[in-house]
Amino acid sequence: MFTRGRIALSVLAVSALALAGCTSDEGGTEATTTATTAVESAGTTTAQAAAEGVTFTEGVVRAKGTDKEMTGIFGTFTNSTDEEINVVGFESDFEGAAYELHEVVDGVMQMKPGGFVIPAGETYELAPGGDHMMIMDYMEEIPAGDVVDITVELSDGSTFDVEDLPVRTMNPGDEDYSQDGGLMGHQSGMQEQEQNQSGMETEEQN
Repeated sequence: MFTRGRIALSVLAVSALALAGCTSDEGGTEATTTATTAVESAGTTTAQAAAEGVTFTEGVVRAKGTDKEMTGIFGTFTNSTDEEINVVGFESDFEGAAYELHEVVDGVMQMKPGGFVIPAGETYELAPGGDHMMIMDYMEEIPAGDVVDITVELSDGSTFDVEDLPVRTMNPGDEDYSQDGGLMGHQSGMQEQEQNQSGMETEEQN
C-alpha cells in the first residue's frame, strides 16, 4: 500500500547515504541527521496525505437506551486519492466502551477481517444490515438528538477526526436483537463461533 510513499522514502535514504559518504567526519554527522529528518518528514507527509484524502459523510449513530449495550455507526467513506485506503479502527470518548468494525456475512454479523478497504477514487458505504462501525459494551444511554465525535484510524497509523455525528432513532436493518437487548452475532472471536455452533446444534436436534 502507498507504493509512491515507499519509493520516495527509498530515494531519500539513498541520497542520505551518498551525502554522508561525500563529507568529512565532522560534517557527516550533520548531513546524516538532516537526511534522517527528511526521511521521517516524508513518511509523515505520506500518512497525512492518506488521512486528508479520505472523508466520512452522511454519518449517523443509532440511538440507544440503557437496555442495550451496543449500537452502530453508518455513513459513507470517500477516498479521493489514487491509492486504496484501509480503515482499521476507530475510537470515541465513551468510557469503557469497545470499538469494532463489522460486516454481515450470510445474515451473520461479525468482525470485519482487515477492516474496510476503500478503493482509489471510490466510496465505501456503511449501512444497517451491511458493514458498519460498532460501539460495544456501553450501557449508558446514547440519546437521539445528541452528537458523537469519532477518530478514524488508517492502516498506515494516521488518523482523522469526524465531529458532530448526529444520533438518531433508527429502525434495525437485517439485525436480530435478542430479548436482553444484545445484538445477535456481535460477539467477538471465539464467543461468536461458540454461539453459532450452539445454534446449529440446536436446530439439528429439533
